[in-house]
Formats: sequence, C-alpha cells, structure tokens
Amino acid sequence: MGAARWGSKVGVIAVLLAVAPGIRPVSAHERSESFSHWSFAHGELNGVVTVRSREATRLTLPGEGVGALTPILAAHLDKTIAASMDGAPCAATRHPHPLASDAGYIRIGIEFRCPQGERLHIGIGTFFDVAPAHHHFIYVESQSGASREAILTASSHVLELDLTAMNNEAAGFRQFVQMGIVHIATGIDHLAFLLALLITARNVRQALMIVTGFTLGHSLTLSLAVLGVVRADRGAVESLIGLTIALAAARNLIRGEREGRIAAWGAALVIASMLLVPSAYRPDMPGILIVSIALGAACAVWRGSMRSDGESVRARLMMATGFGLIHGLGFAGALQDLHLPRHMLVYSLVGFNIGVEIGQLAAVAAAALLARAMMQFRPAPPATGMPAVVVSAILLAAGTAWFLTRAVTLTPM
Repeated sequence: MGAARWGSKVGVIAVLLAVAPGIRPVSAHERSESFSHWSFAHGELNGVVTVRSREATRLTLPGEGVGALTPILAAHLDKTIAASMDGAPCAATRHPHPLASDAGYIRIGIEFRCPQGERLHIGIGTFFDVAPAHHHFIYVESQSGASREAILTASSHVLELDLTAMNNEAAGFRQFVQMGIVHIATGIDHLAFLLALLITARNVRQALMIVTGFTLGHSLTLSLAVLGVVRADRGAVESLIGLTIALAAARNLIRGEREGRIAAWGAALVIASMLLVPSAYRPDMPGILIVSIALGAACAVWRGSMRSDGESVRARLMMATGFGLIHGLGFAGALQDLHLPRHMLVYSLVGFNIGVEIGQLAAVAAAALLARAMMQFRPAPPATGMPAVVVSAILLAAGTAWFLTRAVTLTPM
C-alpha cells in the first residue's frame, strides 16, 4: 500500500470518527462509569461507591449549582441501590454518607443488615436513568475471603452471589479483561489521542510502531500505579490527558518553523492559563509545575516544526510512548477505585491490561477496515492532506477544552 493511499484511507475514517457524537469538545461526560467495593461479613453488607464529580453533575438540573453534589449523589444512591438475601430484603442501617475522597471524586458509604442465607443480590440502578450507556464496576468480598467482580449495565444491573461458591478466579480474570475492553471502548479521550498520532501514519508499519509505543508507555505506569509504587493526583492526570491530545493534534498542523513558534507560544499560554484558576479549584498542581509543563510543551511543539520525515516518525513514536505514561495513570484509576485486596492485584492488572490492548487493537482494525471500504467506494480521493488537517483541528479543540475544563476541579460540599 502506497504512502499516499494509506494516508488517504486514514484521513477518510478519521473524519468519520472525529465528527461522531462521542468527540464533543464542550462535553465533560466523555465516559459514564462508577465503581463500588462491597464487603459481607456476619450479615453486615458495607459498600463504598466512588464517582467522579463530573459524573455526578448528570444528576443536577439545568442552571443548578454543583456545590451540593455530595448530598444529591447520596440521595440518588439511596433510591437506586438495594440488597436482598434469598429474596428477603436487607435493611439499610444507615443512610448513604460521604467519605474522604480525592479532589474531583465523591465517595459514599452504604450499610445494610441482611438476614441469614446463601444467595445475596445487590441491585445498583445508579445513573442508568440519566445515562443509559453507563457502566458500573463492582467488586464484592465475603468474610471467607471469596470474591466476585462484575460489570453492571442498564439491562443487567443486579449481581447475584452464591456465598457458598463465590471464588472463581477464571471467571474473575475474564471480568477484568472485559473491564479493560469497556474502559478503552468508552474512553473517547484515549482513542482521540491515538487518532491524533495515527492520522499522519504513512503505512501499516508506522501505525503499529505508534500503537506499540503507546502500549509500552501506558502499561508501565498502569502497573506501577495499581501496585502502589507511584501515586499521582487524579485531577492533574485527567487534565494532562486532554493536553496530550491537543499537543499531538497541534503537531499535525505545523507546516514550518514560523508556525511552530506561533504554536509553541499558543501552547505555553493555554497551559499557563491554569495559573489563573485559584489553587483550591484546580488539581494538586503547584504553579512551578504548571510553568514547567508549559515550557516543556512549547519546546516540544517548536522542535516538532523543524523535523524531517524520518524524525517525524521517531517523534510520534516518542510522543506515543511518553504521553502513554500519562494515559496509563488514567487507566489505573479504574482498578484503584475497586480497592482490590493485594493478592488480586497481579491477575486483575494482567486481565485489565489485556482487555485494554484488545479494545485498542479492535478500534484500530475497525478503523482500517472501514477506511478500506470507503476507499473502494471512492477509489480516487483528493491528494491533499485536508482530512488530516480537519480532524487535527477538531482534536486540537477537543483536547484543549478537556484540558481546561478538567483543570477546574469540582469540589463537592
């Protein structure tokens, strides 16, 4: 396949992906998910539900403030979560109550008292009425050490547990693989970053190099974060993921050193604008760190304007690997929110990472197949790079919007 033909195919599918409803620069709801960790012992069922503050804004009415997100979410959980044992309802021993949480997140504690029995049912209808595509990731452990994990959806939002036979590691591993697939499939920001890098790939070899670099980067930090070796501020990570998309897209739009200088100044100013946000309302990012990121991004964009074709390939590979480190910290949040016991970390990490790779490769393969079909439908596409320019401009706007909106942390009260 020639370089021009490959680029045209990628350009065609890129336009379709970029204008899809999922990539909306003004939306803060690019992924709808929540998490809960439950423990059952001596008839006591205790749960902790973790939700992003942005997710909780789905429960607010137009024009309603977000200052009371925690009580709004607690009231919603009170109505949408129930439990029963062998058909007999479990009684709530305490109303849902707030727990300490990271900035940008809300954690709610839930307590039930259940009668004796063998089959425990936990029904979670949280967010499904306002987000039908919502996914809830649940982990349950019993007093015997047996455990179960599952993904709940609008069509299947009740988890049934046989307390006498909960431990099934093979089934658990499959659940984590499925969790990884779901996470990348609904992670529009992660797919947008890959698209920003792949849209200028000239052949399959370059595309595979970029995907491999991204895999190496995010696998490293995903593992380190889940195993507790590194810890990063989640709000900062979410914001920086938006920045990686914007920078990757900006490099595609640069056509010379002069444009590179302008883009470098623009990137520095956009990032430095975070300094205007009061420290209490942004992620845990000191001013010196923001300035350092601004200067580093400016240098990367400017250097990118002086690259040759060979250097461009290496630069995209380095960008995929380096920025993949940031995306890996974002992936890690999904497993961290389940608060898994230490003995489950390795196999859950392997399963989740395999799922992420399956979802990632499936998305790339689907895009390539659809692009090929489009090219056969129109065998003589224009030789201009307009599709890549249009898509890169859309991704630049989306990444910048995600970066700035995520930089302002919603602080629930």
